[in-house]
Amino acid sequence: MGPRTRTRTAGFTLIELLAVLVILAILMVVLIPRLAGFGERAKESTTKAWLSQLSAAIGEYEDRFGDYPPSHFLEAWGTPPNTTNLGAEALVLSMWSTEWTGTSLPEDKFTNTDGDEAKRSLSRIPKAALLELADEWGNPIAYFHRRDYGRQDVYVTRPADADAEAQGVARAAKNSVTGRWHNHDRFQLLSAGSDGVFGTEDDLGNFEGGEGGG
Repeated sequence: MGPRTRTRTAGFTLIELLAVLVILAILMVVLIPRLAGFGERAKESTTKAWLSQLSAAIGEYEDRFGDYPPSHFLEAWGTPPNTTNLGAEALVLSMWSTEWTGTSLPEDKFTNTDGDEAKRSLSRIPKAALLELADEWGNPIAYFHRRDYGRQDVYVTRPADADAEAQGVARAAKNSVTGRWHNHDRFQLLSAGSDGVFGTEDDLGNFEGGEGGG
């Protein structure tokens, strides 16, 4: 009797095991969304810091050349293969141009969501691929020089709720109170945010109150 009693005491009954599984399931339901949300907030903070770093680098470019990088293709670059991701591609070509070697931006942020390329290399980057700078979700950061604020640009992103990349429209944002463009005399950088879709409430920008679809 003694050994049998000790064995029964040391083990778990079926009811106890079921109770543990129920508790673990409840914890997963409660904690997983919170942990996922924490990860998204971390990406949001990192993207905001990246936009600030990129804005500072663009400011250095303006100090050197007297104007901000264009958000359209220059005549010297020829005709772009398409108008997708146009402002983002023009920004990379400018910041890595052969005339400008002052940028200290990291090169691990490059992406090419539309997969296009020029006929030849148009910058200090050896390959002819027309690259963009990505946010923390891997989507291109839209760029608008103030001269192009009224333009609607097509961008290829990967929406969070989709299994494949999709095209969407990015627009420069306006102040909802005054109706004026944000950074009306400078430029705008826009991230599609965690949902990967431009023009929604989680968009991020390089301006005061830079969240929301604008």
